[in-house]
Amino acid sequence: MNKLENILKNSGYHFFFLVVDKFLDIDLPQLDNFHSIYEENLPVKNSGYLLSQEKIQNIIKSSSNPVIVPFKASAKIEFLCQKYNWLNASNHPKISRPLEDKVKFFETCKQEKLPVIPGIISTLSEDSFLKAQSEFGEKLVIQTHFGWAGNSTFFSDSYQNAKNIIPQSSRVKFSPLLQGYSLLNNCCLTRQGLIQSPPALQYTGLKEFTQNPFATVGRQWPSLAPPEIQEKVRQITSDFSKKVLEPLNYRGFFGLDFMVSNNQVYLLECNPRLTASFAFYTQIELRNQLTPLFYYHLAEFTNLDYEINISEEQERFNNPNIIGSELTKRNSLGNTIEKYNDFDMFTKQLDPIVIDKNLLAKFSK
Repeated sequence: MNKLENILKNSGYHFFFLVVDKFLDIDLPQLDNFHSIYEENLPVKNSGYLLSQEKIQNIIKSSSNPVIVPFKASAKIEFLCQKYNWLNASNHPKISRPLEDKVKFFETCKQEKLPVIPGIISTLSEDSFLKAQSEFGEKLVIQTHFGWAGNSTFFSDSYQNAKNIIPQSSRVKFSPLLQGYSLLNNCCLTRQGLIQSPPALQYTGLKEFTQNPFATVGRQWPSLAPPEIQEKVRQITSDFSKKVLEPLNYRGFFGLDFMVSNNQVYLLECNPRLTASFAFYTQIELRNQLTPLFYYHLAEFTNLDYEINISEEQERFNNPNIIGSELTKRNSLGNTIEKYNDFDMFTKQLDPIVIDKNLLAKFSK
């Protein structure tokens, strides 16, 4: 048994993972004190609302030393954990929410001299749109503050089109439409240092799985990116952790998204929480006898005394056996309606990504 797994299992804590989307659940039979809490017919798809239900609270209260494990932090979860004296395995929303704000994230990265796609922050108006076009060209990418699965990112080559999809006077980020591919990683900032996964190739905007060209519909390890690109990802992640996360006293799981264009690596956004890929990536780690980043996340928010050979754990970044792919199909609202994964490579072509037709047929069964 994995050493940290044994510590978690015998810790006396009971971990309750709040699930409002069954496609984001995780299966951990190795930890008999880890429980998924899921209600299929919630009128509000919100983990704070889930935790506020009396039935759910009674389940949690029946166990000793509960630890609430949200997919994403919220003020409601923070309030309920304080009220009932439960441990909360997530960062305070005052820390995480500004990091998820795509406009503030861009401003923070610029301030810390982290590599981001050139951009202009402004309120949406005809003047600001035309100014952005004069600087970046006719085709613009416009982002609003918050979104999920690409639903806060829009393409536009005319102001008329932009104002039809984004409320006027909204504060937005304008940037050029670049050609290239995107990468992601999963990371955990522990008390002894940062551990990061190797980068994964992000499946973005595949027409078979989404109508949104900016929506993420899966990922693959290995990324197929050249070694020098992967090294840039590793260094940018390390710099981001030191310059942005550590000063905030952030801890635990997070993920970063990157854009690679003309051999340049740009930091796109931060997911300061568990990521859409965390459950499957955990299975890849377990398959390779690695201590999952998720285990470290759980341990960081408890009072457990555990040790890390940080140099050894950081070596997973170069582990050639981290192999696996995941595809998700989304409906017009951006919600996942189907998921398929396997410990294999779904594409051997980086740019453009081409998924084998036999696999597509299997996925649709």
